[in-house]
Amino acid sequence: MKKGKDIICLTMTTWEGDYMKTIVHMMSHLAKNHRVLFVDYPFTWKDAITASLGRTKAPVKRMLGIEERLRTLPTPHGEVYHLTLPPGLPINWIKHTGAYQTLNKWQTSLLKKSIRHAMHLLDFEAPIVINAFNPLIGVPLAGKLSESQLIYYCYDEIRAAHWCGQHGGEMEDKFLEKVDQVIVTSQGLLERKSLLHPNVKLIKNGVDFDLFHQAYRPKFEQKKIVGYVGSIDFRLDYDLLDRVIRSYPHYEFHFVGRITEPQQHQRLDQHANVRFFGAQQPNQIPRLMSKFDIGIIPFATNEFTKNIYPLKINEYLAAGLPVVTTDFAPLADFDGYISVARDAAEFSRLLDVELTFDTTDKAEERLDLAKMNDWSARAAEVEAILSPKAYA
Repeated sequence: MKKGKDIICLTMTTWEGDYMKTIVHMMSHLAKNHRVLFVDYPFTWKDAITASLGRTKAPVKRMLGIEERLRTLPTPHGEVYHLTLPPGLPINWIKHTGAYQTLNKWQTSLLKKSIRHAMHLLDFEAPIVINAFNPLIGVPLAGKLSESQLIYYCYDEIRAAHWCGQHGGEMEDKFLEKVDQVIVTSQGLLERKSLLHPNVKLIKNGVDFDLFHQAYRPKFEQKKIVGYVGSIDFRLDYDLLDRVIRSYPHYEFHFVGRITEPQQHQRLDQHANVRFFGAQQPNQIPRLMSKFDIGIIPFATNEFTKNIYPLKINEYLAAGLPVVTTDFAPLADFDGYISVARDAAEFSRLLDVELTFDTTDKAEERLDLAKMNDWSARAAEVEAILSPKAYA
């Protein structure tokens, strides 16, 4: 029997998926010492219908209660209880604040019944509730789960997130008035949220070192491969990428990740030296990364990206790869380990420098830094917050 706390994690994401997720890693590590109930992304009836038609993926049978909504999932560190909620109405499109909040409150009350039922089955009492970037349900659920602590885990700037920007910012402001503690993942978020809450802790994203170290290998091939792991989405600077790819026709550019910008995908795919590998399960990524000679983070600089602490930076380092990134956010933690470019011309130059002058000693230094940023170290920081001593 575990002696730690009972933790309920309310999220804006799913446990399964084809990309790495901060909160999934964190809950997996916390499951070593605590009982964890991970409440999955609240799907809607629209998700149920599109999944039934084969257009998207969603656990329809669990959503509808045909299969058990509550299940136990193994992790490398301990079992996690996983709850799939019944589907709700898609209401984020509603512009009128009052109408949205009324419907959201009613809808969340139905979700509360499912969560409290799972709590009863698991004998959860006075749990710590960690809300991971979902203030939309956080506000109406605050104080309704008999929680001993309420923690907001914020890993993006919600006002700049187009999928919940309509009401996300206002709901987050309300939620911050109700929580005991805020955890953020970047310096930009720390500065913003500290203006709104007196108890904000910076815990940066980590890396599954053992997984991504599988991609490490000495690089002897003549043909150089420039690699990117992550979604092909709104965060990327496609003009920069187009210029860089044109500058190096003798390099191959490999993109590993789901594609949400089909027009930009077609734009880049016209280059003969570009290959797309699509979405991959996390355990398949090291196999593709092992062919990389360098990792890139070609993010655009805007209100959304400046608050990102990218997971992929430590994943590249765990593979021993040199890294070239745009200056989209403060990355002082990596001074001396990565190269940061202000524009396309500098990005191209630094790409050439890193590939030309990389050494085994530099690779070893990158590996050492990545080990320090393993998720186990980040989980230890969260453990300190969960301890009563953190409030002494």
